[in-house]
Amino acid sequence: MLTQEQLNQIRENLEASQNPLFFFDNDVDGLMSFLILRRAIGRGKGVAIKSFPDLKEQYVRKVEELNPDAIFILDKAELSKEFADAIEQKGIPMTWIDHHETKTPKEIIEKTSYFNSHPSSEPTTYIAQKIFNRQQDLWLAVIGCIGDVYMPDFAEKFSEEYPELLPKGIEPFDALHSSEIGKMVRMLNFGLMDTITNVVTLIKYLFKANSPADLLEENQYTKQLHKRYSQLNEFYTKQVAKAESKFYPESPVLFYTYSGNTSMSAEISNKLYHKHKDKLIIVAFIRPEKVNVSIRGEKALETTKKLIANIEDATGGGHVEATGAMIPIDDFETFKENIKQIL
Repeated sequence: MLTQEQLNQIRENLEASQNPLFFFDNDVDGLMSFLILRRAIGRGKGVAIKSFPDLKEQYVRKVEELNPDAIFILDKAELSKEFADAIEQKGIPMTWIDHHETKTPKEIIEKTSYFNSHPSSEPTTYIAQKIFNRQQDLWLAVIGCIGDVYMPDFAEKFSEEYPELLPKGIEPFDALHSSEIGKMVRMLNFGLMDTITNVVTLIKYLFKANSPADLLEENQYTKQLHKRYSQLNEFYTKQVAKAESKFYPESPVLFYTYSGNTSMSAEISNKLYHKHKDKLIIVAFIRPEKVNVSIRGEKALETTKKLIANIEDATGGGHVEATGAMIPIDDFETFKENIKQIL
């Protein structure tokens, strides 16, 4: 966990900025981190990062468009040299808050004010909540933490107020898949997969939302979110069923590939791991030029490093039991052969 001195420094950086720009990872932990900090200071723009694994040079255009006086990078493990150099040349201070192990070289990290909770690895949402400790944002913080399969120390207080949303004593992985908070995590993850216009509309609504009911109840502001959730939840449920239909119970691994217009490998792999905790789960979304892979299981991080070790241009990383990887399409057969060899 970050020290109080570190939290105070982040707060000072936030309060000193008049036009901050937040780059946040394109998932619930990243989104909730941004919302909590933006709601606390009442200003700033947000941009979801869709590049993997790092914040790439292409996002410099957003900096030039929005002309911020400070940049805050949330829940992103890596920072590209090209982006860091471009921002340094512009003289814009960068604050980078994360909880993953990073491969970014020290000389690039030193271009930022860097705060990382690894190896205890409390989610970025948890760090964001601890900076200001605003009680009105507690529900957002719980959603973000559960979305990253982490039970925060303030969850008990939330459960006292909303026992129907998060039962006391529930394990974080069970909460993600069998509670109303888990449903809200999926709603928001699926909402982030919508058009830019709809995502911006959702974020503006969440700036002013007061409670979980504002998200769970369908109204004129959440109608599109509920519609998107209904559409993608059907797809998600079908993919989980298809994966299980091709699963051999005696196998130590559940390996599933799919393609199409919608990538949700993290959500699919999480659900499969929840149902088959004794297996290694590997879910691959195949694109024309690359394959996005989500891996879940005991020693998933160690296994991921082995699976991509001999594949040039492959990237991968994450947490001990939950990782992501990107494989060039031309090397996917090598990746599959690696699975056989390692397991």
